[in-house]
Parts: sequence; C-alpha cells; structure tokens
Amino acid sequence: MNEIPRRRIIQAAAATSAAIATSAAIKAADAADTSAPAGKPRALTAARSCFANLNQAQRAAFTKHNDLRERKRFAFLDTRQIRDIRDAELEFHSAEKRAEPVLTADPSRELGVGLYGSVLHDGKNFRMWYQPIGLKGERGNSYAVAYAESKDGLHWHRPNLGRVMHNGNRRNNLVDLRGHGPSVIDLGKAAPPERRYLGIGVGYGPMLGRAEVKQYKSIARHHGYWMYYSADGYSWKLYPPPSCAIFPGMSDTACFVGDPYRQQVIGSVKLEPRVRLYDRRSITVSTASNTKITQWEDARLAIFPDELDDRMAVERGSRFAEFYGMGMLAQRDYIIGFPEIYWVDGDLHPYQVAGVRLGFHGKSEMQMAYSYDGHAWHRGSGRRPFIAMGKKGDWDDGFLTMQGTAVEVGNEVLCYYSGNRIGHSASRETDRRKIGLAKIKRDRFASITAKKRGMVEVFHGHRYADNGQQLKVNAKTGGNGWIRAEVCQGAGKKTTVIPGFAKGDCRPIRGDGVELTVRWKDKSWGNLATDVPLVVRFFMENAQLFAYETG
Repeated sequence: MNEIPRRRIIQAAAATSAAIATSAAIKAADAADTSAPAGKPRALTAARSCFANLNQAQRAAFTKHNDLRERKRFAFLDTRQIRDIRDAELEFHSAEKRAEPVLTADPSRELGVGLYGSVLHDGKNFRMWYQPIGLKGERGNSYAVAYAESKDGLHWHRPNLGRVMHNGNRRNNLVDLRGHGPSVIDLGKAAPPERRYLGIGVGYGPMLGRAEVKQYKSIARHHGYWMYYSADGYSWKLYPPPSCAIFPGMSDTACFVGDPYRQQVIGSVKLEPRVRLYDRRSITVSTASNTKITQWEDARLAIFPDELDDRMAVERGSRFAEFYGMGMLAQRDYIIGFPEIYWVDGDLHPYQVAGVRLGFHGKSEMQMAYSYDGHAWHRGSGRRPFIAMGKKGDWDDGFLTMQGTAVEVGNEVLCYYSGNRIGHSASRETDRRKIGLAKIKRDRFASITAKKRGMVEVFHGHRYADNGQQLKVNAKTGGNGWIRAEVCQGAGKKTTVIPGFAKGDCRPIRGDGVELTVRWKDKSWGNLATDVPLVVRFFMENAQLFAYETG
C-alpha cells in the first residue's frame, strides 16, 4: 500500500461534501493552493470542494477568482454563470451510436474484445489498450492487455509488437502492462520521458507474474490496483514497490483518466456499500497530482443508486439498480462522467460469500453525470441514457461498459464502449464482446432549450483583447427558430444595454453549427470595452443553445 497511512474509505454520501467551509477556511485554502499557474483552473482542496455550486456569494467568488481570462468556451452544462432564465430549460442529450462495432475479436487470438481499457489520441493516431476476452492461457478475468491503433478512429489494426511471450511466440499485439480493467493515461511532455504514460490495472499479487512484487511482504498478496509507467505505451514497468500498490481491498474494474486542466489523474473505483436492502456496485472517486502520482487521496463515495433508480428498475421489470463503473472526461471547468446503470434481474450473485446481496444477472447502459470538483455529482434530468442498449437482436443489446475516457478531436467527442448480447452473467466461453463508437458534438451534452420564445442571461466578466474578437454560439434552431444576443454592462441587479449591442441590433442566427458567428448591425464583439464586466442575454425561439465562445 502507499507509504502514507490511509484513512478508512468513507461510505456515506454526506461525506462527499462535508460541512460548509467558512470564509476563513476558503481563504486559507486559496492561499495554500499553488497547484496551477495564475489564471488556470485549480484542483479544489478539501476546504474548497464543498462550495462547488452552492450559493450566489460562492459563485461570485468563483467567477472573480477565475476572472474568465483563460476561458474561451462557455458550455451551458455549467450553469454557475447563469443569472436569469425565462421560458427555457436545461435539456440533456444522448450520443449518436454507430450501427456496427469498430473492433471485433480476431478468432486466432481471442473470443471477444472488451473496452475495460483506454482510447487516446496523440494528435495523429488513435491508440487503444483493450482487454482480450477468452485469450488462450488466461483463466477467469484476464490480466492480459492488448493494443490496437487507427488513423480515423473507425478502422483499427493490431500490430505485432513482439513484447510479450504468449503460447510460445511473441507475434502478438500484447503489451506487458498486466491487470484487469487497464487504464492508460498520457501525462504529457511535462512528465519525465520514461514515465510519460501511466498504466493502472487491478490484480492479485501472486497472479501478477512480477518478481519484484514477491520481494515485498507488505504487497506480496495485495489485491487491489497496480501502477505502471512507460515511455511509449508498449513496454511497461511497475512503479517502485511498495508505492506501486494502491487502494487495497478494492479490486474490481475501475477507470483512471488524465485531467490536464488540473494537472492530476482522476480515478473512479468501484465499491459495494449496503444501500437499503442490497449491496450495490457504486462509484468512488479519488485523485492524485501528476507530480505526486503515487500519493492518492482517500476514495470518496460519489455516485450510488437512489430511490428513483430503483423505481426505474422496477418499472422496466428489473429487481433493483447498481452502477457498474464510470468513464470520465475532464474539461476545463467541470468533469463529465458516464456512469453505467446496471439493471439487476433474477437471483443474487451465486459466487459470493454468505451475507453478500449483490446482483448477478442483468443488463446495463450509460447515463451522464457532471461534477465541478470530482466528488459532488449532478445527474441529468429524467436519467435518460447517454448511450442506450441496442434493440433486441443487435450486437449491443446486453451489457454496455465505457470504463475509459471520451476523446475530443476537432468538433466531435468520440465515446468508445463495449457491449455483448447476453448481459453481465455471460460466461467466458459465451462472452463475444465487441467495441463500438458513439459520437456527440463538443459541448452538446446539455443545452438551454426554448420550444417557443425564451431567454437566458449569463455573467461573462471582462472582455480581454487577447481572448477573441468575435462571439460565436454552438446552437441548433428548428423550423422558423432563431437566436439573438444582447450585451449589457454592469454586474449587479441593474445592468445597462450597451448602444449598438441591443437585441434589435443583432442579426438572427439560424442553422445547426458548433461555431455560428453572432453579428450586430455595425458592431462586433471586438468593439466592446475591456474595462467593464459584461452580461450577455441570449433570446431564442424554437432553439437549442449548447455553448458560446469568444474566438
């Protein structure tokens, strides 16, 4: 385990926020927090994490602290800057699935392929680390990790890496990162070159096949997560023992992703606390700084099934609900989660010890959640699926998992997931899992939607000369719908419309685009003064407004 003593894992939802911090504690935390350069978003400390989205004074402190100087994109999934909204609502959206999978099993190597793994984009190529299902020589949950790559994210090939001896030869696409549910993170150029890539997988020490583990009594029988490093993502070494062993006693699939905005790695780790009558697969969250990667904070319970989840489970003919895992995508001002809602059917788990009341049969699909600090999570209204199970007979009408990060490339967010046709209780011999792809345009996880006429008003802050000369919206209008923008100055209750920037001066914006330019009659965003705080009102009719940006 870590060299630093660890406190017990908190298993109460109230512990995710603790008590409201006093202003003195917040000031002390601000003074002590030097984890990022000035103007950059910073990891919230324990004192600051509890006020992530509470009252007006704290939201004002957030906008004043960040001063929005480094921020160019303002997605409406983040509602902290909204001052007023009329005849419109926050609407959540689903990703669009590709009908056919992008990666299927190579019969000469495996029975199936599971994205208990990661997909990254290095600026040129897509890189995938996945879990082969039914690999010869592997029993139970595979510890083997395989690699594939792609130019376009759709067509993948498996290079013969020559790194791992398997079945008498090295002609395979296996890497020597060992562990079930592997996560791979690119720590970037700031990391030491030999440790640019971080790998984390779950495993039992005696089955890991690493000689250095056996030499340390404290971790020789560790059943938890193991940390590796690599210069290229192909050849891997364990971090120096005993720091390589983290989260003892937590030993199931998990997801670890890089968060370059806060210079940290975030982990969503499964836990099975008792929630009402049943033990529920639920999600805890922990982080580690890029500069202290072996020192993980205590995992805190973040998402667990509530009464609405259970009611929805019963309505669909299931017994109760669990959360099997959660992929994540770090953004500048918030973190998006993709919790896997597991609809439990039938009898409880037959292979557990007496007293464990955990689901075994059932199917799953992805929902969406978001957080400002990684611990307190908001879930979309209606709990609609973000990636839904396929229709009966489809390749993914059973059990869907997305325990990795989404990949933002250009104006699209690519969400890779795996699925099968049987469900969670599929045996090793019948699990023909495949990997699919769902897409959504950037910042379109949620929108301010007005079916008739509506308005949303946001506090923008100061305009900076080096932060764009145009105002653009990420929006979609329908029928005769339109959007107009109005700019005011002032920050209190009373604001004044700036001459030339009134609603009537704005030309109607129509269409469907990620960057639709806002134009006034004879003014542009670059004409606005830089020494006054700005408020922007968006008027709309039959329209969806996902985000705005200055660029």
